[in-house]
Amino acid sequence: MKKIKLLMVALSLLSMTGCQLEREDYTEISPDKFPTTEQDLRLAVNSLMYEFGTGYWNGEGIYSADCGGYQVISDMSSDDLWSCWGWESDNLYYHQWFATVTGNIQNHCYQNFAHYQFLSKARNTIRRIEASAAPESAKRLYAGEVKALRGWMGLYLYDMFGPVPVASDDVLDNPQTFTYLGRATDEEYDNMMETDLRGAIDVLPEKASARGRMTKGAACMILLKYYMIRGKYDKAETLARELMEMEGSVYNLQPDYNYVFSKEGVGNDEIILQVGCSSSSSWVANYMTAEVLPADMPWTEKSEGWGGYVMPWAFYNTFEAGDARTKNIVTQYTNKNGVLMTKDNSAQLSYGPLPLKYGKDDTMSGAFSGIDLIVYRYSDVLLTLAECINRNQHQPTAEAINLVNRVRHRAGLQDLSAEATASYDAFNDALLTERGHEFYMEGLRRQDLIRFGKYVELANQRIDEANENGKAYFKIDESHNRFWIPQTFIDESKSNIKQNAGY
Repeated sequence: MKKIKLLMVALSLLSMTGCQLEREDYTEISPDKFPTTEQDLRLAVNSLMYEFGTGYWNGEGIYSADCGGYQVISDMSSDDLWSCWGWESDNLYYHQWFATVTGNIQNHCYQNFAHYQFLSKARNTIRRIEASAAPESAKRLYAGEVKALRGWMGLYLYDMFGPVPVASDDVLDNPQTFTYLGRATDEEYDNMMETDLRGAIDVLPEKASARGRMTKGAACMILLKYYMIRGKYDKAETLARELMEMEGSVYNLQPDYNYVFSKEGVGNDEIILQVGCSSSSSWVANYMTAEVLPADMPWTEKSEGWGGYVMPWAFYNTFEAGDARTKNIVTQYTNKNGVLMTKDNSAQLSYGPLPLKYGKDDTMSGAFSGIDLIVYRYSDVLLTLAECINRNQHQPTAEAINLVNRVRHRAGLQDLSAEATASYDAFNDALLTERGHEFYMEGLRRQDLIRFGKYVELANQRIDEANENGKAYFKIDESHNRFWIPQTFIDESKSNIKQNAGY
């Protein structure tokens, strides 16, 4: 067996684990002969998409609905999501983590960082596709899709940890050589992200061949998000405008906010990127509803609720009266025994209302919902462009204000007030509030709070409040804008991987 250290995994295109440190000896399919046909290319891409799935429990997929899933860990470490179960949710909500923390939160951090190996697997897949005997048109398409997937994973990793190790082609060409890699520089990471995603944008179709497949718009959106994290607002504005050119022909702002997340609205044209879900399989179901739904709440005859996640009352109370986006945020309900449940007699509601963002699915079996898990939407393009204009012009323009008002009007609200548009800072504050109300439970809140300089501030406010009620939590600083690198990976790299500052 040919061994390889850390990021230098000799990856088979058919391997779906991404965590092995040894090359498997396939007897039926040789990596030297695969892929050769267009069907082979599609299978190779499909195997890579597995890591972006919902999984079932304990974070098998990046978009798992448990506390290790990207959207949940992002929102639960912010101010718009909480779990009445306690467990690691307490650690996340109050930022009570450090490099040597133990328990589930340590496991989740390990699982998330371990996905760095995907970058090598995807790069090897791109090279095999480009060298295959398949038709050139198919090679361009599927290589482009893998480049978009690599960029997606690169964004996710950078957001959580900063730059991770990235193997060069020279290193990947020599899997028998033990190579201990350090983390890429920001400049090297920028080059990887821009090369892959620009390459994907150039060849991918505007409309997906099936739900969840990569498109030109999805690749644009991933790169847009990366630019926003990196503070490259001029480049971000250009990309946002490119996406807006697709309005009408590819993307639209749906008239009804709640329709976007409904069974009837699956595949609607506000969605730029989603994880395709099914109620017939545990590995591709949407579990967000089950995580929120109380066990005693009538929903559908076949549905099952685990009664965990809530929206903290403090966040809910920031919504304006009449905001249509609160329609599926449940503040009280009549249970299966006919008893009215409120925050006074419900343990779950005492923490906050129920963010049942995804609607009812009559095909839902137990905890398995078939409503697609949404990653990015067109309303995000509008609000991001408004933010870029404000940051680049150092003041809100009429165009920027109108973009925000479009989103507000869809929610049944009036135009922003004159006070909210009076200055750069006032408009930024209004944008942050609007984004919180528009994208709650979509995993964007952490990014937003960090970018607007509020992530640590709001966490310390929660910590102060908890300490006044008898806790003994430690205060945090800007180091918590990133998570820690698990010590296992540092040790295996012979300390070439450096820990994030502050840990």
